[in-house]
Amino acid sequence: MYILRYLILLFAPLFVLVQVQGSYGASCPGKKIVQQYLKKTFRRDISVIKVEPSPVPTFCEVQVNFRGQKSILYIDQKGKFLATAQIYRISDGTNITKEAISKLNRFTDSEIKKLNELTAFTVNSKGKLLYLVVDPECPYCKRAEAILAPLLKKREIQLKVLFFPLSFHKGAREECISIICDNKGFEGLRGQYRSKNQCQKGRKKVENTLRFLEHKGIRGIPTYIFTDGQYYSGVLGREALIKRLGLPASKDVAVRKSK
Repeated sequence: MYILRYLILLFAPLFVLVQVQGSYGASCPGKKIVQQYLKKTFRRDISVIKVEPSPVPTFCEVQVNFRGQKSILYIDQKGKFLATAQIYRISDGTNITKEAISKLNRFTDSEIKKLNELTAFTVNSKGKLLYLVVDPECPYCKRAEAILAPLLKKREIQLKVLFFPLSFHKGAREECISIICDNKGFEGLRGQYRSKNQCQKGRKKVENTLRFLEHKGIRGIPTYIFTDGQYYSGVLGREALIKRLGLPASKDVAVRKSK
């Protein structure tokens, strides 16, 4: 049960093929027949949202909904194979499956408002708005925070931080609650602040954040959530982040490009 769920929803970087019966021409199989294949193959209540051509020739993209979470599978045009996969564009290394899933699970305007309610703390009152989902014990989050720090210092970004402590990070939940309860903000996060203050307000906010983001299908951290509702899980480099936020390129980047 859990293996299939993780293959479908957590998008393991493996190309897993499952043979099914069927015969079609060059176009994609119909939505109804793909629905039948999913039910027969996975024996789960997975509903098909849409079937359309994928960036890979001979394969079609299948948008699905499983327990309120949207994901992507692939099926060949002849309707013989289903695949759970992540597809990368070789020319620039872009994970196009990940990008498609992000668009599919875009935060709505009402969900963006919910993010504001769940924000643990805000850094700066002006600048390009960015939501960041982190765990104080996550080493990748520390890399993301270090990249953001100079942009925050220059007030180019307004950052809203949401806490998502992973269950296997001992003490992370308590750190999150402490930072909220003692109002320690960004410095508390970077310094992994922790106290005995586990106030009800902090506990409730962390629990509600975990519940809400898990329902949206977010599992990895750090996760950046942008004002257009799209999100990205993983560390974004400085240049990629600046480009995504629409900030002017830094002078050092411009010098490197001119050489």
